[in-house]
Amino acid sequence: MNELNIVQLRKERLPGELAAEAYSIIGDRKTQQDFAGTFAGPDRVLAVLCDGMGGLMGGERASREAAGMLLKDYETKQPSKNFADFLCREAVRMDARVHGLKSRDGRRLDAGTTVVAAVVSKDGMAEWMSVGDSRIYLLRGDRFKQLTRDQNYRCFLEDSLRRGEITQEYYDQETKGRMAEALTSYLGIGNIKRIGKSRQEILLKPGDQLLLCSDGLYKSLSSDQIKAMLIDNQIDVRVSVRRLVDMALAKASKKQDNTTVILIQYHGKKTEE
Repeated sequence: MNELNIVQLRKERLPGELAAEAYSIIGDRKTQQDFAGTFAGPDRVLAVLCDGMGGLMGGERASREAAGMLLKDYETKQPSKNFADFLCREAVRMDARVHGLKSRDGRRLDAGTTVVAAVVSKDGMAEWMSVGDSRIYLLRGDRFKQLTRDQNYRCFLEDSLRRGEITQEYYDQETKGRMAEALTSYLGIGNIKRIGKSRQEILLKPGDQLLLCSDGLYKSLSSDQIKAMLIDNQIDVRVSVRRLVDMALAKASKKQDNTTVILIQYHGKKTEE
């Protein structure tokens, strides 16, 4: 674990209705380009996870700058409603910040990073934002659902096929290539146009779990494996995130990428006996 890439800020103690924990490993990579953070207040928690783009220079700087900016702005501005809109405005600001990063010789760094972020309140209301291919999942009972949609060439092709703009043959050919996973949107692209967000507030139920993760997790584990691990370890959020990431490392068929998760559990209001 590389604790230097995780920031956990607690303005006040996290309310009893919520539990949140982050965990990360560098995997088999030489550098850690994931960066994650949480900001806990008396009424809600903000979680943000960024995955610096390994194919570009400065992925580590990009993810740290973007996540750090969101955490700072959230603390300074203290939004109390319309969190998805706030997060989208922040995505525009983060994109400009990363796009403008420069190297030591003054040249533009050409850095990039994905981002997923969510705000969950003690009354169970949740909103989220995403750019790139990091993901947010919701576990409710035995139902495990991906809330975000990857912003990559594969999904672009899926949309084009559905609209009848390309043939099935062309789709099959293109999705077999290496470019299928290439991102079509990321922080640092400049004048960002594509930002995913929750269309409305999500009302969580007691026992629900919200998982934010970089692609190092879901490219090593299937959805069924992630779901099973979360269900088996839902008593302790700290145990759950560690076992989940350790399982990804053990199951990796190739060299393990940087892998980072943030898990938020909603316990609901405690009733008086």
